[in-house]
Amino acid sequence: FRSPMSQENSRPSTGSPVPAISAQLENGLGAAMRAIQSVPGADKMQAGADELVLEGAQKFNIWMQQGGLNRLMTENCPVKMLISTVVGGGGGLMLGAFLAPFDTMGGLKVAENATAKETAVATLRQTAGKSTSMGRTFAVIGAVYAGSECVIEKYRAKTDMRNSAYAGCLTGGILARSGGPLAMTAGCVGFAAWSTAIESFMHSGAG
Repeated sequence: FRSPMSQENSRPSTGSPVPAISAQLENGLGAAMRAIQSVPGADKMQAGADELVLEGAQKFNIWMQQGGLNRLMTENCPVKMLISTVVGGGGGLMLGAFLAPFDTMGGLKVAENATAKETAVATLRQTAGKSTSMGRTFAVIGAVYAGSECVIEKYRAKTDMRNSAYAGCLTGGILARSGGPLAMTAGCVGFAAWSTAIESFMHSGAG
């Protein structure tokens, strides 16, 4: 005859297996590290790897101190295009969200007996659509303008307002290509004037 206490103590433990698994993993990793360290020349390999890492870090610090990051962002055309695309797209999204409530052309379309929830959903959809459209447009403008200006600047080997004018003309013409030659001409002239004015303002005392 066994007492209930003895029967309860004889039951298998149902504790969490996590500590046991963790201990097994630690033992396995320790064994793997010892095996690697026992390989002939492992110390030299480790020392060589540490030296390479240290040398790379030193070269990176020198590159940063010499303005490498600034040159990468201002002289590398793909990087400039990427930055302008992200900045333009983000600005377009925010501008679209701000202007959506004032959009009278494609205004909010809901039934007269629509509930507050339906009106809110329609408003969110309109805002999202306006933001997405303007974000896409501004991202394209930023990419085309930054890429064309960078290429023109490298081709001319000069940094002046003509680069902005040429890039603006090219951007305006590309954006208005679906409207025909007249629209492309107007877009070219308009974007060239706008980009030249912005560039002049940025380099003036007021900027």
